[in-house]
Amino acid sequence: LIQVTSMSAANAVDATAETQAYYGAEAALQAALNALRGNAAHTGSALPSGMTTINFRNAVIASSSNDRPGGTGGDPSTVARLSRWLPYSDPQTAGTRVTVGTNPTIQYDVEVTVPLGDPDPATLPVGQEPSRLLVKATGYGPRGAKKQMSMIVARTAFDPLVPAMMTLVGTPAGIPAMSFDSGNSSNHIYSGSDHACTVPPCPSALPAFGTTNPIDNTQATLDAASNTTSSPAAAIVSLPAYLQSPLETRKFLDKMQAAAIVGATNPDPSDLTWQPTATYLPNGGSGNPTGFTFVKGDYTMGSGSGSGLLIVTGELTTHGDTNFSGLVLVLGEGAINRDGGGGGAFYGATFVAKVDWPAQSPALTSFGAPFFNFNGAGNATMQYDSSAVENAFSLLPAPVLGVCEY
Repeated sequence: LIQVTSMSAANAVDATAETQAYYGAEAALQAALNALRGNAAHTGSALPSGMTTINFRNAVIASSSNDRPGGTGGDPSTVARLSRWLPYSDPQTAGTRVTVGTNPTIQYDVEVTVPLGDPDPATLPVGQEPSRLLVKATGYGPRGAKKQMSMIVARTAFDPLVPAMMTLVGTPAGIPAMSFDSGNSSNHIYSGSDHACTVPPCPSALPAFGTTNPIDNTQATLDAASNTTSSPAAAIVSLPAYLQSPLETRKFLDKMQAAAIVGATNPDPSDLTWQPTATYLPNGGSGNPTGFTFVKGDYTMGSGSGSGLLIVTGELTTHGDTNFSGLVLVLGEGAINRDGGGGGAFYGATFVAKVDWPAQSPALTSFGAPFFNFNGAGNATMQYDSSAVENAFSLLPAPVLGVCEY
């Protein structure tokens, strides 16, 4: 009986230690995620040349992920462990840990890599980031207890594929064809060249207009050729995951609407310091949007400038002196009316798709014909800008794709 009681007590102590190590691993994943989302300050050490903040590229490369002043010296670890952002006991010494509890002692460390089969981050072109990261966390508890967990984090909240400056999703065979008029003024400029690239070599230009069937492609090519300053003027393109079918688009809009509602709603009205992370307009609206804006219904952009991620489920109307920098998704009514030229410029990318949202009964299984019309004279520019697109994606937190213990 004495022996059994002793063994039971030892097992209970070991189980408690294992649980505490598990808490350490969980804390590590949360801290790493917080850092990857840009919510953790870096140490006081000088950042490497050209680096201003965390991104997926410098989080996974040891010389930038670890606390090395100016990118050299300091933390000699050969693996990326985020010591530039996480409070290790000595961020410039390999093998140190982050302490999250002292009675009992609970600690963790992390390692950041890419999932098996993904490209080596060191071989990616300058300025390009991994699409996913694998974060491995080890939690340490008393009595030598250890737990290991991992998670995969995506860089963007949805498929970041941008195949053209403006992508128009058409009917399966182009019947009916899209309604498309890019304007007849010589001062209307369309370009798939990257406006963000100011120092050669620059990436190849995207099509100014991306289409999904030969009929729409011919129409866009002929109509926009005289106003397009890059080549090709139009092309049939591949689509991101959320535009692969009306069902996927409806699911995407449901998800984005829910995210906007959460971001626009104060969970604690007594918290006077709360700031919204999104704008949700349930009955349409007008203005100059900034940040993440979801509009259920029609939206009119007025004079002035806007930026960010704009999702409109009704018709989008802009004026000649409207300026915008970012990503515009007109999904639902699938119609854009640009009224007159007035020196306005759109830098970033735009998607247009006609889909029933919410689903009608029975739900449509094919996209309808999109609508783009630009009338009036005057100067106006629409050009792809990779930096504006990246800034739009950064408005939504990097999502966790999966977590496991190993």
